[in-house]
This record gives sequence, structure tokens and C-alpha cells, in this order.
Amino acid sequence: MPFSKLKKHPLDIIIEITGIFVILTTFPLLALNYQSLPDSLPRHYGSDGVPDAYSAKGIIWVLPIMGLILYMVIGLISNVPSVINLPFKPNPETAERYQRKYARMLRILNVVMVCIFAFLTYQSAQIGLGVQSQLPKYFKVVSLGLLFGIPLIYVIPDMIKFRNQEGLN
Repeated sequence: MPFSKLKKHPLDIIIEITGIFVILTTFPLLALNYQSLPDSLPRHYGSDGVPDAYSAKGIIWVLPIMGLILYMVIGLISNVPSVINLPFKPNPETAERYQRKYARMLRILNVVMVCIFAFLTYQSAQIGLGVQSQLPKYFKVVSLGLLFGIPLIYVIPDMIKFRNQEGLN
């Protein structure tokens, strides 16, 4: 079953629809408000959330486009879970269950990533318009917490379980 495709649980479909919704709302909202943006927008932020580089307003399209591309690539991988490299070797009876589990993790991370990109796009517009001067203080902690925390929540219990099982054998 090298490239098998597993049947999706309804929760997986909801997660994917959420990501698609974020992407499909980001582009039209940006297009509708593009003319009112200033000619220069932040393109890079320091670790404190303060913009430290600016570019022409066309830069505002980079994150949504990157988000769309990454969403499609990660979505493709999550829809063919047999290509997911698991951090341990499950037995053949449980392999499909773990493939489903880690495919869901990828779907969740995918949605988190497009939400972060959409949020950064919105914040860049707000900073460019002078409504804000920097990213919110919580942004770095929340985004890094989600991007690193979600995989840890999925992987660590399984690695502990497999390490304990190996110790018993």
C-alpha cells in the first residue's frame, strides 16, 4: 500500500474546509482593500514584532500566495498518509491508525499555518495604515506554541509508548 488513500473522518473534512475558507476569504478581502493600502508596507518584523523592513504594497500578496501553495502541498501529503514518515515503526495492524492520526496532525498544522499567514497579512495592512505600530505581543508566543506544540502533543505520547513497548520486549 505505498500510495494508498485513506477514507476521511468528518472532522478531517471540517478541518480542510476551515483552511480553504481562510484562504478563500483572505484573497478577496485583500483585493477589495488593496487600493486603500499605502504604497509601503512591512515585509519583515524583528523578534519584538516591530517592522524592520518595508517594501512596495505588492508585498502584501506574498504571504497569502505562499500560504495557498503550502496548503496545497501539505494537503496533498495529508491526503496520502502512507507517504508520511512516522517517528517510530508501528506494527502492520496499527500502521493505518497512526497514518490517520498523523494525517490529521498535518491538516491541523496546515490550517494553523494559513491562519497565521492571514493574520500576518491583516496585521501588515493595519501597520501600513497606521492603525498599529507592531505585531501584538502575544503573536510570537501563540504562533510558535501552536506550530511546535501540536506536533509535540501528537508525537511525544506515541514515542513514549513505543519506547516502553520496546523495553518490555
